[in-house]
Order: sequence, then C-alpha cells, then structure tokens
Amino acid sequence: HEDKFDWIPFDRLTNIKKIGEGGFSTVFSAILDKRILVALKTLFDSNKTSDFFKEIEIYLNVQNVDSLKIYGLTQKIETNEYMMVFQYADIGNLRKFLKENSLITTWEIRLSILENVSKFLEIFHEHGYVHADFHSGNILVKRQHYKSYISDLGLSRKDDDNTSKNEIYGVMPYVAPEVLLGQQQFTQAADIYGFGVVMAEITGRNLFDGIPFNTDLAIKICNGFRPEFAPGTPDCYIKLAKQCMNSDPQNRP
Repeated sequence: HEDKFDWIPFDRLTNIKKIGEGGFSTVFSAILDKRILVALKTLFDSNKTSDFFKEIEIYLNVQNVDSLKIYGLTQKIETNEYMMVFQYADIGNLRKFLKENSLITTWEIRLSILENVSKFLEIFHEHGYVHADFHSGNILVKRQHYKSYISDLGLSRKDDDNTSKNEIYGVMPYVAPEVLLGQQQFTQAADIYGFGVVMAEITGRNLFDGIPFNTDLAIKICNGFRPEFAPGTPDCYIKLAKQCMNSDPQNRP
C-alpha cells in the first residue's frame, strides 16, 4: 500500500515530535505502522485550507522518482486538523545542511543535490506549474546518496493562472528582479532564477553576506547585483548559474 495515496487513521502514527515551523504550517516527525519514519505537515491557518488541499493535488499530479513521496492524509483526533503524511528527509533542508556541513561538502554532493532538484523542477514545469517560493529552505535532503527533493508546493500554481493576487512573497535573495519590480508575477523563469541563486549558495558562500534583506537589497538586485561564488568554483558552473540569474527572463535556460 506504500505506493498509493491513502487515508491514514491517526492511531497508525506514533512517536510524534515537532521538528519545524514555516510561514503557514508546522512539521512533525512520526513513525507510521511502527516501522516507517515519516513527516507530518499541518496548517495552523484555517483560512489556507484550500491551499493545503491544492498542495496535495499538485504532489499527486507530479509524483515520480524525483519527488518527495506523499503517503496520504490523516486527521489529528484531538483538534480535527488535517495533516499530510510525507516521506521523511533526515538531514532537513538544504540551508541547514550547508550551514552545518560547509567544510565537508564536496562537488560530488553539491552536483548530486542540484541534479535531483533540476530533474524535479523540469517535470514540475512540464506539468505547467510554477513553484513561486523556490529557495534552499524548501529543498529537503536525505542522508542516503544525498537525495534531495523540492517541498512546500502550497504557493505553486499553473503558469497560465493570472487569477492570483499580484503579491510578492518568498525569500528576497531568491526572488527574480522582474517580480521584485512588479512587472510580472512568478513564472517558471522566476523559478529558474531561484535555482541560479541556489547554485551560488551551494558553493559555500553565504548569500549577500552581511547585507540586510531589505528594500536597498531589492533595488540592487533589480540593478544587476547578484550573489558571489566561493573561490575555486569552476567557470562553466558560474556561467550557467549567471545565465539562470539573467535579468531578462527570456534569456534564462
């Protein structure tokens, strides 16, 4: 039954522990059926329920070997709140991994992580979706083979969906200049910009080190300011990352 989406009675979950909190949700670890380590994601804003179910629908639409496995849905008995049940990524997110392992991260590990992420992003885009909140905090990593996955699809939408409000959300260094300028909404090209920023970050440099993420930085980004790469980064790699971060969305790969 592990290959399909199930309704999971809450009593099949044990050893539930809170492990993190995001903008809209709380994440727990748990044991499913006394043997499978899983992650549980619950909303703490009931106004976002439709986004929660939309996220499940997107996960199911793009489910493949490069995507984070979703086992099913459960409901917490005491509070009646719904929880998504996911495959557990034991390292956590990429940002945390880079902070804790900056001295031991090899190019083999970096490229493996980027390959996983780019494969999923390609399939995600082929299905016509835009992630719209792409950053290293939304990339999860497993210790086994450093397999990585894109998470938090709750803000994702179809690329041709113009009904969403013209809001700027996300983490500033990863937001494309055309979005910061209000010229257009998040697009697939804006996701690629975020991927270029992750490429710079994964080399081992802190993004815009020491510079506050404020309006001044937004203006600089719109004027062509980009993150730096760690010494020793191959030129061909820098060239590709800079292409991804091109100011013109049409010129991104």
